[in-house]
Amino acid sequence: MDDHRIEEILSAQADRLNQGQRESVEWPGSADELAALMRLAEQTQRALAPVEPSPAFVNHLGKRLISRMTKGSREMSRRARRAILIVAAALGSVVSVVSAIGVVIYLIRQRKRFPIQS
Repeated sequence: MDDHRIEEILSAQADRLNQGQRESVEWPGSADELAALMRLAEQTQRALAPVEPSPAFVNHLGKRLISRMTKGSREMSRRARRAILIVAAALGSVVSVVSAIGVVIYLIRQRKRFPIQS
């Protein structure tokens, strides 16, 4: 019998054991092979019994997660403030350049309107 078929049969037996059913699945091989596999399935089911974490662990984990989230949000707001500052500085620079160009254009137009006489 191939390994894939054995895995399917053991998986089906594990599902039955998890549901509290103790009868065995149908096995096309010998009764000795089936008995050995069912013992293995039961041992595996006992070894892999669900575990519930202690309340202290859950509480500690919750505090650590909240701490990391708070730290992450502070880091994000620091980044946001830095980005706003950079954008504001860039806009200020653009306004300064545009103002300088505007002053030059104004002076050129005024010069054409009122030429200097020598």
